[in-house]
Amino acid sequence: MNLCFLIFIGIRGKNYYSAYKTLKFYESEILRLKKENKILAEKIDRIKNDPFYIEKLLRENYGMIKEGEYIIKLGD
Repeated sequence: MNLCFLIFIGIRGKNYYSAYKTLKFYESEILRLKKENKILAEKIDRIKNDPFYIEKLLRENYGMIKEGEYIIKLGD
């Protein structure tokens, strides 16, 4: 075989491999984002339809309390 032909195949093979790796990366990224979207859609649904979940979020993330409740902090 001609040496130029082998060099051409070698360069082209690297490009294909690089493109293949890029494709696989983006395919895995798409799967990860689809899973994340599903989790977020479920969370949105719970926020819209589950008052106990909303209460839990408000208590844990924003320190809100019900009327008549007190917060007692012990130490740091």
